Formats: sequence, C-alpha cells, structure tokens
Amino acid sequence: MRTPLEVTETLLSKWQADPAGCMAAYVDPDIVYTLNVSPDALLLGGETRGRDSVTAKMLGIREQFDYLVFKPRIFSVSGDVVRTRIEFVYRHKPSGELLSGQMRSVFTVRDGLVVRVDEFVDAALIETFMRLFGQN
Repeated sequence: MRTPLEVTETLLSKWQADPAGCMAAYVDPDIVYTLNVSPDALLLGGETRGRDSVTAKMLGIREQFDYLVFKPRIFSVSGDVVRTRIEFVYRHKPSGELLSGQMRSVFTVRDGLVVRVDEFVDAALIETFMRLFGQN
C-alpha cells in the first residue's frame, strides 16, 4: 500500500494535468475538504463533503482559472498527515488578471486514499480578488 507521503506527492504532481483522474484515483468517496475562504466569495470556500461534490467544485475553479504556476512542497509527515505549502500563480480567465500567492494544505490519508484536506490561503486576498473580478 502507498504511504501517505506517496499518495500526497502523486496527487499533487498529477493535479495540474489531470484533476478529475487524480481525484478518482487518490481521493476517498467520503472526503472532507475545507478552505478558509467564504463560500460567498469563492465557490470552493468553506467545507465540502464527498468526492463528487469536491471534484465538481475543483473543476469549477479550473474552468475559471488557468494554472500558470503550481509548485507544491512537502513540509512534514506525521503518521497519516502530510503538510504542504503550494506556491501558485493563476490567471482568471474572464478578466485575464493574475492571482498569486501561497497556500498551506494539510492532507490526511488512510488506506491509500486522501480522506481530508484542509487548505489555508490569504482569505482576504482571495475574497477581495473575487469581489473585484467576479466568479463569472
């Protein structure tokens, strides 16, 4: 069986090229995903449960943004928990504006599948960007 580190590294390395495929292969059907951004500002904000719902929201974000830079770095592994920092630069497709920053992600892996992801971004930056440029 793959270790939590192997699962997380593989999911992150395949995310940019094949988000739907890596979600199906590496994410538990009952996943819990949280993002510390208001759902009023960003579709993916708040808490989402279930692989189908999380996948739909993630793909919805991919419809709004081109991923120009997506550089994950593993910070630590402790049992089933893998902590990462991801550097990103996204282009908002409707406006052409760039959104850049870092996020911290905490992955919990059990039985070879990601069962929980908690992501932390500069919520004020993301919420302001989305209010300025909309979720169109």
